[in-house]
Amino acid sequence: MRERFRALDPHLLWAVLALIALGTLTLFSAGRNTPQATIWLKQTLWNGLGMVLMLLLATTDPRRLFRYSFPAYLLGLAALAAVLVVGRKIGGSTRWFMIAGQTFQPSELMKWITLLYVAQRLGSRPADEVGRLELFGAVGLVVFPMLLIQRQPDLGMALSFLPILLLIPLMKGLRARWLLALALLVIVGGFGAWKFGLKPYQKQRVMIFLDPSSDLQGKGYQVNQSRIAIGAGGLVGKGFTSGSQTQLNFLPVKTTDFAFSVWAEERGFLGVLLALGLFGLLLSRILDAARVAHTYAEAYFCAGAAGIFALHLLVNVGMVAGALPNKGMVLPFFSAGGSSTLSFFLALGLIMGILHRARLK
Repeated sequence: MRERFRALDPHLLWAVLALIALGTLTLFSAGRNTPQATIWLKQTLWNGLGMVLMLLLATTDPRRLFRYSFPAYLLGLAALAAVLVVGRKIGGSTRWFMIAGQTFQPSELMKWITLLYVAQRLGSRPADEVGRLELFGAVGLVVFPMLLIQRQPDLGMALSFLPILLLIPLMKGLRARWLLALALLVIVGGFGAWKFGLKPYQKQRVMIFLDPSSDLQGKGYQVNQSRIAIGAGGLVGKGFTSGSQTQLNFLPVKTTDFAFSVWAEERGFLGVLLALGLFGLLLSRILDAARVAHTYAEAYFCAGAAGIFALHLLVNVGMVAGALPNKGMVLPFFSAGGSSTLSFFLALGLIMGILHRARLK
């Protein structure tokens, strides 16, 4: 058992533990005076299960996981298709399976499975030996689950696959033609999504972002209250469980999408800097894993994982600050949720396994 714990990378572990501590304090405060008063206990259980999963994967040779990436990808696609048919509908979206009284969101796991399989395919040999057809095939491997997820609909989750697409021009050295192709793909995809893919409420979110004051009592209410909470935090915050926006329940969905607003109101600008600094340490160590990885596949996985974590951080913090449209993208270790928590720990476990293998050789 001692050998298993030695496999855990201390730099990555301490950053994760510190973020878990901040997230637990945030959820404890956010749940007070609401029916979710014990949400922090439930999330602690998920974090504990996630730590166990991370420990198991840290001592597993990552090459074994890459070998099973293709059947895992096929099972993931089947789950995404099945959830559209037999999944539970909540809030107008069909994203969850109900298992033993708990909801499970397969798309949370699928983004990491997709990254694992794409990294394995592209990393099987040097980048200059990978042909165009294989690159276009890799694009299809990413786009297909994105389309299935958008059918749920879940635009925020679909967008979380974008860092995987970025691996393709990265492995080609960011040549101008690949950047141009990616830019054109984003433009065409954005136009197509606006015209044919986005639901009316999703279009309204974009319009609210462009003009937040246009519907302060309706769709703009969430972001407006979040900005008030963040502004009220000032330099050092209002103190633990003392935020008026939080405790008087003006702040919406404060245990999930807007959990960071709770932290910002109670801990202020300095608290925000602390949290962002810890996320910076986390991302830095993941990129270190990409640099020391023994195979291209391992390096690509770590690079894509850093991109996914960074995207969640950028979108969620930008959303609660009103700088980005409300996409419903969770913040790792702050937002409550079992599926997302376990999926993030799964990725971290694989990254720790890559770091452990690098130390042994």
